[in-house]
Amino acid sequence: MPHRPGRRPARPPLAGRVPEVPPPVARAAAHRSRRPRHHRRPARADRGLPRRLRADLRRGHRAAGGGRGDPHAPRGGTGEDHRRPGGPVPGRRRPRRRAHRRARGALPRDRPDRRPGVPRRGPGRRRRPARSRDLGVRGHHRRARPEPVAGRRPPQQPRHRLQGGGVTTTETGAEAGTETGTTIDPITFEVIRHRLLAITDEQGATLAAISGSTHVVEASDYNVGLYLPDGSVAAMGRTILSHASSMAAITRSVIADCAGSPGIHPGDMFIVNDPWKGTVHAQDVGLIAPIFFDGELLAWTGAMCHMVDVGGMTPGSFCIDATDSYQEGLQMPPTKLVDGGEVRTDVWNLILGHTRMAPTVNLDLRALVGANNTAVRAMTALAEKYGAATVRTVMANLIGLSERRLRNRLALLPDARLHSRAFLDNDGGLAQSSENATYEVDLVLTKRGDTLHFDFSRSSPQVKGYINCAYSGMMAGIAAALLPTLAFDAPWNEGLFKPVEVTCPEGLICNAARPAAVSGGALEAGWLVEMTALECLSKLAACSDELLREAQAGPAGGPDKFVLTGAGERGARQTYVIMDCLATGGAAYAHRDGAWTQGQHNIERQKISNVEAVEMDAPLLYLWRGLVADSGGAGRNRGGMSMGAVYTVHGGRDVTALNSAHGWEVPNSTGIFGGYPGAQNTRTVVHSSDVKARLAAGVVPAVGELTGERPAMRGRQGLYRLGDDDVLATVPQAGGGWGDPLDRPAASVQADLDFGAVTADGAVRLYGVVLAEDGRVDASATAERREGLRAERRALPADLPLPEQPRGERTRIHPMGDGLDVVEADGRRWIACACGCVLSGAEEPWRPRASVRSSRDVHAFSLATRLDEGLELRAYSCPSCGRLHATDVVRRGAAHPDDIRLLTGKEE
Repeated sequence: MPHRPGRRPARPPLAGRVPEVPPPVARAAAHRSRRPRHHRRPARADRGLPRRLRADLRRGHRAAGGGRGDPHAPRGGTGEDHRRPGGPVPGRRRPRRRAHRRARGALPRDRPDRRPGVPRRGPGRRRRPARSRDLGVRGHHRRARPEPVAGRRPPQQPRHRLQGGGVTTTETGAEAGTETGTTIDPITFEVIRHRLLAITDEQGATLAAISGSTHVVEASDYNVGLYLPDGSVAAMGRTILSHASSMAAITRSVIADCAGSPGIHPGDMFIVNDPWKGTVHAQDVGLIAPIFFDGELLAWTGAMCHMVDVGGMTPGSFCIDATDSYQEGLQMPPTKLVDGGEVRTDVWNLILGHTRMAPTVNLDLRALVGANNTAVRAMTALAEKYGAATVRTVMANLIGLSERRLRNRLALLPDARLHSRAFLDNDGGLAQSSENATYEVDLVLTKRGDTLHFDFSRSSPQVKGYINCAYSGMMAGIAAALLPTLAFDAPWNEGLFKPVEVTCPEGLICNAARPAAVSGGALEAGWLVEMTALECLSKLAACSDELLREAQAGPAGGPDKFVLTGAGERGARQTYVIMDCLATGGAAYAHRDGAWTQGQHNIERQKISNVEAVEMDAPLLYLWRGLVADSGGAGRNRGGMSMGAVYTVHGGRDVTALNSAHGWEVPNSTGIFGGYPGAQNTRTVVHSSDVKARLAAGVVPAVGELTGERPAMRGRQGLYRLGDDDVLATVPQAGGGWGDPLDRPAASVQADLDFGAVTADGAVRLYGVVLAEDGRVDASATAERREGLRAERRALPADLPLPEQPRGERTRIHPMGDGLDVVEADGRRWIACACGCVLSGAEEPWRPRASVRSSRDVHAFSLATRLDEGLELRAYSCPSCGRLHATDVVRRGAAHPDDIRLLTGKEE
């Protein structure tokens, strides 16, 4: 077609290698240019095509002698402009007019003082030319690329300056590029580094697009990654952190078990869901693929997701009545699922034959295969462009970079020994027997120099119930706590685990030996590994002014699982996992309240289903779903509220439910530095209620208004039937509070009351305010009442008297949380309250010298109403000013906790 002035010429046909099926690429609107339209880069002929297709297109044209700036232009070689006389540059579009056209005579929105008819540009001003994609600009402003000077390297600009940690040294790509003896210039290092992250994003987008599973699409219970040939994590997705170390472990298991037989070859993929081969529990299924280039192993890629059912004695494969792993469904050691690019249908059918939800699992398997294929193609293209040695070197250097960042940050923190203990309040189906007990996950974290040592040796032995976790589950919990707390600005990879040492003998509840039952381990013992590690790391970070803002209270100590099984309107019996339990409140920080319905701490990108989607899929009808007042832990900064829900069966037949949770008789969302714990898991069932009659009358009733039978519920209730007239109400745990609740400003409490975050009872009981007759906070009466409450604290006894107060000038060394400081005076270091009272020497515990109140009335500290018979709550406050410094859940009669012990170098 002849060219017409003002019209874009026909696009020539694509050249180069074009893939048969381009992979999906997630295009986020946030990545679009925000520059004025007349400053944007000109459009390319390949605009709108997937990134990999554009790369293949340009590479094909360059190989054929095409130009760089335009894929369809002839190669000039001198940098001159190849413009076609009388028409636009081939492959480029004219700049489009502004989309926000205004009516003739209207005032410009950005300049209200400019009148109609006045020029938008003053005299002498001209439009700047838009920059092109090849480091030049359009038209006669375009310059030729300078030739490189032989023997001269480009200048190295400082990069990756560590923010917030006080590190003064900087790192560049070249400095980080000496791990394998190959020097990488900074620009190439950054380009490949970000391309690796983009590949993991493409993997995740592919997995979610194919799967469609609720666990994948909404709960983000999946992850992907790229690994060095030895299995070390080089880049990972940012979805569920529990899979970070797990996928590296299964990659190493594949190398160890399959290198000899059946062998590892191009096009192979290996499937694993054995908890003793790297996965957290059998429901987490991982697929690992080698990436070969020029006949050599370039790297590994992997994808893992939680599958709705892998068999076992209970729908959903959370086998709460299991006493060993043989009752918990299919558990595959490294097994070749794809052989040389061909799916092994025998293995595929074997997997589908062990699940109650074969169609859903079938799509999940296809999604894992597709995610790995995406990474293999992208990594091969990356190696073709930069060379295999360069890509491997960058991957290795990223690991070294992360290790240095974490070690530098640890070096800024004081040496200390920290202690945390969390309680599992029953053990699954055995909760109905006399063997039930309250178990402990006990952590002693020692920080010396630039290393961390996690010691779980004092944890409870493994049990018969399903709450154990294997070694991989313990490492997953450590990773989920460490990465966001101390490595928030470092690339997440293997380097972050190099400064870490772990001690945990096999046979403990958090390192169970086969054949222990572990199907619930990810949400039970493994979850409390994360909570204890997070508490210790937060208290360590709180010993630094630079990192104090990264410390947090306990975030949502564990969900109350809700699995529904029954025949809906479609007639087929199915299993539904209701994700509302993930909408938990976040922990409070030193500088802010916890986020409402933040979600689980170990899932970075989490969503839950909307009400209509659940009702359309499952035989349920929502009576209510919303934020729960008083659920967030009280404190100077309040914990985030959780979301509760009330359901009734609708259009279902033969419906059974399974609920299971810890945090039933003990709060796991602990407060920090005087903050109160968040709400415990709460569940109410009303059988044979009058809900249908009330709905028919046009009334949506509250749970407390319903008539019917209310059976006693246990933390791990097991399977029970739900009929058409039955109602289930649930409230998950919420975030813990930070600091003394009496220090929360009265105006903030009033704002909480206005919003509904706190009830009038909670404001009086937890925050010590006084309400006037109109329900508003009386500021003067509140101040008077709070001073009386502090006086009551000062009158409480202490086990030991205060030390003699130092007389010399005091120098503050560093904080110890919210209201304590380490000071130096009289040639010694002390722990002092913010009021100035010295509680103890820095090398000894301060709690024995503090005023202490022991109580079993958990309702005085939170929304909860239940506490295990063997436990009690203790509140420790300053004997001088009455400020609350700690609230601890301990065994009755146990010694005082020693949560932070500063090390002087003289300890054994």
